[in-house]
Formats: sequence, C-alpha cells, structure tokens
Amino acid sequence: MMKVKVKSSKLKVSQGGFTLVELLAVMVVLVTIGGIIGTILFGVLRGNNKTNALAVVRQNGVYATRQMAKMLRDARSFDGVSTDNVTYTTLCGATSGSLTPTPTPTPVDYKYIKITSFDDEQTVFSCSTAGVSSNSASLVDTAAVHIDSCTITCLRPTLSNYPTINISLSLSATSGGTVQLQENQGTIDFQSSVSMRNINR
Repeated sequence: MMKVKVKSSKLKVSQGGFTLVELLAVMVVLVTIGGIIGTILFGVLRGNNKTNALAVVRQNGVYATRQMAKMLRDARSFDGVSTDNVTYTTLCGATSGSLTPTPTPTPVDYKYIKITSFDDEQTVFSCSTAGVSSNSASLVDTAAVHIDSCTITCLRPTLSNYPTINISLSLSATSGGTVQLQENQGTIDFQSSVSMRNINR
C-alpha cells in the first residue's frame, strides 16, 4: 500500500486595520471640516434672512412715503396739519400777519395732515408709531415692519409762501408682530419733502 503525503501550505493572512489613534484623527478632521462648513452655511443663511427682512422694510417705506408725497403734490388744497386730529392749522410756523417771523420758529412735529384733492375728496394722513395711514387705510404692513418713528413737519417761512411738507419715517423688520433676532434687525430711515404748489394761498 502506498502512502501519499500532502504538503499543506500555510496561508498568512494580514490582520492589518486602523488603530484607535488613526480613527480618532479621522474623526477630528471630519468634525472640524463639518464645523467649518456649518459655520459658512449658517452665515450665508443669516445674511440672506437679513437681506430679505431689509428688502421688505425698504419696500414698505418707499411705498408709504411715495404715496403720501404724490397725493400731497397733487392736492388742490392744503387743509392744515395737526398734532391731535382735532385742531388743524395752515400757518405751519408762520405768525399770523407777519411776513418774516422773528425768531425763525422751530418746526413742530405733527402727526396728521389734511388735504383736498381735485375731485373734492378729503384725505387725512396719520403718521405715528401707531401706524402710517391714509383715511385709516394703512400704508405699511405692520405684520412685517415696525414703525420706530414717523413725523410730519410743515415749513412756511412767510404767509405768502406755499407750505413745504417734510415726512420722516423710520422702519425696522418684525416677525409675527415681534422684533427680529439681532442678526436680522435693521432700521431704515425714509425722508420725503414736498412743496405744495397747487393750493390757494
């Protein structure tokens, strides 16, 4: 009987892998890169939110001041300005009977101005932190913007001059009736000056 010897060869399998230190190093690198990317994305989104909020503020302010200026410029008569919507005056700083008041009066911050258009419609503009409106119809979206200040001044150096109406409006962004987060806040000031030339002196 013949015996056959089979040689068995041992295969050496490498048991190589990552060490704990290598895994930790990779994790640190990934976390660092993720943090940098997250910071960049957060900054971009925050800047985008602020830009959008200020765009809404700008749109409301420009609309309100332009609407008021257009109607004042096209008015047939100037019916006066008031601080309380009860007593109106058309003197606007000029002293009755005086052509050159001395000293020059300090402009008063009014909250209401009344005009009559050429179609005989009377319009009262109100301008305060409570709202900016034309005959009680709001000219700004108070759900989107906050009115920080709004004043009307009327300048008339002499009684023979036409009045010059100045509108000052300051708006900031709001969200659901509350002021925006600090990074989204921004106040924009709007100014408009109108010389009323169509009225009878």
